[in-house]
Amino acid sequence: MRQELIDQLNAWHEEDEFEQIVSRIKEVPTPLIDDELAVHLGRALNNLGRYKEALKWFNKTADKGKKDPLWHFRVGYAHYYLDQYDEAIKAFEKAHKLDPEDEDIIEFLEWSRNEAGVQDGSDEPEDSDEESDSEVEPEDAEDTKR
Repeated sequence: MRQELIDQLNAWHEEDEFEQIVSRIKEVPTPLIDDELAVHLGRALNNLGRYKEALKWFNKTADKGKKDPLWHFRVGYAHYYLDQYDEAIKAFEKAHKLDPEDEDIIEFLEWSRNEAGVQDGSDEPEDSDEESDSEVEPEDAEDTKR
């Protein structure tokens, strides 16, 4: 039964049915929402633009997420869209340290630093010195469903 629920949540995620995920998990009594369900709920809330709620659920899984770059990315993503750039930078820096090759992390870290007026060239991509007309800005970026 549990695996069926997780499989259904993953299927809804792939189909962009984030409201379905939130509704289904919220049927579970709050004390019974474990770390795995909390992460699914936080991810869906992020994708719905409900960032404060998402952070609440990610914070519930903070101990488990300490070594998970994806957890730090999701936290940074929520902070970024809440215009909490210093917190976003901290989360993206931790994610980057854990997964230095992830391009989404690098991009959001750069955007967060730009918004905060902080510059640190150590994590910029090699070709970042060149101006590019095709450079994607955060508001134009394809939503990431991480």
